[in-house]
Amino acid sequence: MSGWTTFTAAGAVVVDDVNVLMVHQRRAYGTHWELPGGYDESGESLEQTAAREVLEETGVSVDVDELVCTLVWERAHDRRRNVIAYFQATPHDRSATPAPQVEEDIDAAEWLDPVEHAADVHPLHRAIFDRWWRERQNGFHLNVLVHVAPDGTQSYSIGT
Repeated sequence: MSGWTTFTAAGAVVVDDVNVLMVHQRRAYGTHWELPGGYDESGESLEQTAAREVLEETGVSVDVDELVCTLVWERAHDRRRNVIAYFQATPHDRSATPAPQVEEDIDAAEWLDPVEHAADVHPLHRAIFDRWWRERQNGFHLNVLVHVAPDGTQSYSIGT
């Protein structure tokens, strides 16, 4: 037995013509703009997880489309890893106003240009946009080692 705990999750890259639906998420190690997503529930496909999480976190209902990428992050200090699938998604109603899930420490949900706001985007999601945003080529994988400093801050070594 490895002693590692692995969680599976899914998220969505919900795109209108020029912007992406993002949530402003507070976490113990900082607050960033992130793609909506979360852990799967029993019996749920990853596509169903992505759609549910977008709806819960933003109030926007979506159709889940192609797989954009997979991302695995590993944090050795507590032997945890997450395996995450990110899908492209289309909103049912392009005029829907996002509403943040404040009880889950989400301060805002908005349509943003991820390049314009890159400095405030979570480093893992910035890595997705760095690979995907301009070309929109799906099917890549990112492998991330999460390093936790004694003060609780995190840094990331991102590879493919």
